[in-house]
Amino acid sequence: MPVVLSQGVRIAYERFGDPTHPPVLLVHGFASSRDGNWLRAGWARPLTEGGFSGIAVDLRGHGESDRPRAISAYGPSRFLADLVAVLDESGVAHAHLLGYSLGARLSWEFALRHPHRVRSLVLGGLPVSGSFVGFDLAQARAAVERSAAVDEPVTARYLAMMRATRDNDPHALLRLAEAVRRREFRPAARIPRQDMLIVAGSDDDIAAESEQLAARIPHASFLSLPGRNHLDAITSRVFKQATVEFLQSHP
Repeated sequence: MPVVLSQGVRIAYERFGDPTHPPVLLVHGFASSRDGNWLRAGWARPLTEGGFSGIAVDLRGHGESDRPRAISAYGPSRFLADLVAVLDESGVAHAHLLGYSLGARLSWEFALRHPHRVRSLVLGGLPVSGSFVGFDLAQARAAVERSAAVDEPVTARYLAMMRATRDNDPHALLRLAEAVRRREFRPAARIPRQDMLIVAGSDDDIAAESEQLAARIPHASFLSLPGRNHLDAITSRVFKQATVEFLQSHP
């Protein structure tokens, strides 16, 4: 497992496929990992068979990357610096970006900050109205630090994600959520110039907003995944096939 040091934090990542083929940087969602979001979900095979190589990252606070507990470690700019460090360590000048949920937000922001390093964008579960909307930080903090009960459904859902595996550190993830939420995300205000495919499950609460955003962007297209929600969209064969076809159309 390769590791790169980024601002004192160890960032783990994994490469798959022929490294001479066009690279795709895969950026997972909150409380997941490169393994849970991409590899066990079956993304390596369609990407490599489609003629691409992959670089799957464990975001700081996740997977096999370091998990600092200071809120200052989790500003969005820190994540973007980590992605730059992984690309540089991999010898990749520019890549397609494939992001899901929090990873879609970070991919969007990365394309704005480092446009010359991004070929195209595939964005699943993009938090169009902002990250962690409806998440009650005070209630979540009480639950994590004092095992207090949670009666707010959105907060309970995030806490379940944070506790889904023994590998997760809820304390670190809580700091992450607090830091990311502090910086407003309004994608309609600034739009990357790269062609993009925006994807959402038909049963995801953000589906309508995602489709409306795509309709406003001349260089964007939208894909709805029938019967899928925010949690299970990532395993959709339709999602994988559409992604490969989109990437192949952007050599």
